[in-house]
Amino acid sequence: MSKRELNLSRRALLRYSAVGLAAVGGGSLLAACQTTNPETGQVEGSGLQQRIDSGQPVRLAVANEPPYTKLEANGELTGASPDVTKAVLERLGITKVEGIQTDYDSMIPGLDADRWDIVSAGLFMNKTRCAKVLYASPDIVSTESFAVPAGNPKKLTTVDALLDSDAVVAVLAGSYELKTAKALGVPESQLQTYPKAPDAMQGMRDGRVDAVLLPTLTLKSHKEQYGGEFEITEPLESFPTTGAGAAFRKSDADFHKKFDTELKKFKETDEFAQILDKWGFDAKASRKSTTEQLCATEG
Repeated sequence: MSKRELNLSRRALLRYSAVGLAAVGGGSLLAACQTTNPETGQVEGSGLQQRIDSGQPVRLAVANEPPYTKLEANGELTGASPDVTKAVLERLGITKVEGIQTDYDSMIPGLDADRWDIVSAGLFMNKTRCAKVLYASPDIVSTESFAVPAGNPKKLTTVDALLDSDAVVAVLAGSYELKTAKALGVPESQLQTYPKAPDAMQGMRDGRVDAVLLPTLTLKSHKEQYGGEFEITEPLESFPTTGAGAAFRKSDADFHKKFDTELKKFKETDEFAQILDKWGFDAKASRKSTTEQLCATEG
């Protein structure tokens, strides 16, 4: 090898070494700026907390299904779940919040894809969902009913009555009602899915289905808001106690813990009871229920 070739080779080696050291040094500097929680393995300051620290709004996924969630035309976000979530965030010093409307079956995938930060939509807890996300303490507990045409021509008052009939019932795609009805033995041939509650109610008005299965309060709210010639049955006793809470990504475990600690304190206040009473929910039922109990629900 000539002297000139030897010098070129040395320069190339030096450049390669410099790049390698920069990469290693950069990684070391990055690691030095981060702290890992030894319990969760999460890098503190990442994810939702990082978004908050940078001044960006917390994005709440909602379904626009009163009384659980309500997104006004002017963008105002309200409803039982968002009102509780916003109150807890405010107690944590966070006031920048925005609502993003989506369907129930998109909520957890969208959370994982970072399209929103918290699901605050009355997304009922069950084993499947609890395995995928971190739920905070229950903010609402609910019952289920049928909406039926005036006179209840199919005599649908229980799930057994449905099974003994040829009736077809509307449920929301990806919903707790759909999964629980199947678990209770209702065949798919008797279940017709719709994306939103108003679509399901329209299906009953058009005669495409014989009833709509939704939370009792959702049906009452729909009747108050839109009217209509339909009846709401008594709560279905065969449906287990259900409830919902704010849902977080597992990678946001540190923020979830901080939120949940503040939420449990907030649930003991008069303000919490006033929020739930405004939307027709019972604060006592929410205070008695735990995430562990509701996450044991099949689905």
